[in-house]
Amino acid sequence: MNKNAIWLLALGLGLCVVPARAAVDCRTFPNSVVVTGSTAIKPVLAEIAKVLAVPQSNGATETGPVTVLYAGAGSCVGIDAAVNGTPVTSATLAYWDGQGAEQACALDSTSGGLNADVAVSDVFASTCLPLPNGLPNNVHDFLGPIQTMTFVVPQASKQDSISAEAAYYVFGFGADSGVAPWTDPAQIFRRSAQSGTQRLLAAAIGVDATLWQGTEASSSSDLRQRLIAAGSNNPESTIGILAADEAQANRATLNVLAYQDFGQACASYPDRELDSNEKENVRSGVYLPWGPMHLLTAVDNNQHPTNHLAETLISYILGNQAPPGGLDLIALEAQRFVVPQCAMRVQRTQEMGPVMPFTPSQPCGCYYEKLANTSTSCKPCESNRDCTGDNSICSYHFCETL
Repeated sequence: MNKNAIWLLALGLGLCVVPARAAVDCRTFPNSVVVTGSTAIKPVLAEIAKVLAVPQSNGATETGPVTVLYAGAGSCVGIDAAVNGTPVTSATLAYWDGQGAEQACALDSTSGGLNADVAVSDVFASTCLPLPNGLPNNVHDFLGPIQTMTFVVPQASKQDSISAEAAYYVFGFGADSGVAPWTDPAQIFRRSAQSGTQRLLAAAIGVDATLWQGTEASSSSDLRQRLIAAGSNNPESTIGILAADEAQANRATLNVLAYQDFGQACASYPDRELDSNEKENVRSGVYLPWGPMHLLTAVDNNQHPTNHLAETLISYILGNQAPPGGLDLIALEAQRFVVPQCAMRVQRTQEMGPVMPFTPSQPCGCYYEKLANTSTSCKPCESNRDCTGDNSICSYHFCETL
């Protein structure tokens, strides 16, 4: 039946038919920056994209709207795009308007796709690709906020912790793990080998990311939905993996398991308590499955991004440049369960590598904790004179110890 016949039939039945609106062509935006890779960056990216979508004026000059086009495809896909130049060929990409509403544009992959301006990964590039000589000279890895990876169970589960040894057997052997109650592969949920969540946790527990057992989910939200559905019938045998932003935003249905790494005497949550948000045990290096978000882009000989829109976006995400519209980046990160670098007291230079002491130039740990938990024990201040001790400074209106 052709379209006209369908239209006439609908009229005869008294139906109102509204022709579907064709999706906007992704190539038609005059000022756009293409981002691909990790799905974990999406909540933070959406908020920044919202303010960029509105023309900005500093009184002397005015800049037009910038459209952030995003394809969430997994960390290793992003690494491949940055290192090998593999184009984005998704049928649709997400973008956001000035009100923060997510929209979709269409991409005709037959025309070769789009080159990524920024690739986002939850893991180091060498975790996805063999790079014996490191990244190419024309690609730089800018380290962003800290993402925490977690093992999760339905809220109705009585399980509250997991050790690295137990996780090794559960996700490495599935039905043959011998680790009750997690012995049913249909109730064990994982991501693909392209996922940064799976890659980082694979490095933590020592199971090759390509050999994980269990039921594969296509995305973090898909895994969450599958885990909740499976857990409604048998919560005790259900387990999965999620980044903290997805896991802790869904505490009404999910619980994060305390994790005990190899050699540790006990398990710990990412936060002080199961239901707090300040990521104290991540920031101090007690809870270990974490790593920085990696923002990769093409650079010149001086390691400056060659695309000025990519440089601007990365500067906003890193906090090197204040985002427009009065957006408080630290507040945004606290709301999205990621940790700004300025709130960290440790760092690492390789996947699940040793943690080393770290002192940010302008610490924000107290301010971050206040935003994340609505309270902090830190002393408020207006200047350094309000803070006692030789190594105490006033930063973000709280006394911080260096």
